[in-house]
Amino acid sequence: MANKAEVMKDKGVKIELSGKEFEVKFDLNALCNLQDKFGNMTKAFDGLNQQDFKKIRSLLHVGLANGENIDITENEVGALITMKNISTVTDALTQAFSDAMPSTDEEGK
Repeated sequence: MANKAEVMKDKGVKIELSGKEFEVKFDLNALCNLQDKFGNMTKAFDGLNQQDFKKIRSLLHVGLANGENIDITENEVGALITMKNISTVTDALTQAFSDAMPSTDEEGK
């Protein structure tokens, strides 16, 4: 059975943006970056449903800046977001963050 760190690292949400498939993933490095940028996870995700465009771009940037996309810039990420796909982006961000957190069943293991 995989340990909690392995499970967390492997979680990601596939999303297609501008005809290319990306993986939104909040691994430990991404969570640290969010904490540095926003102070805490509540502040990071607060306002996501109110379409705070700067926050959505920042969150997506952190979620995409891993693996093959490690050098992607916030401006490049912003160019991938349109008014047509913004709800898909926010759904993917929410799901990826939820997937990154250990479930209460896993905490005791």
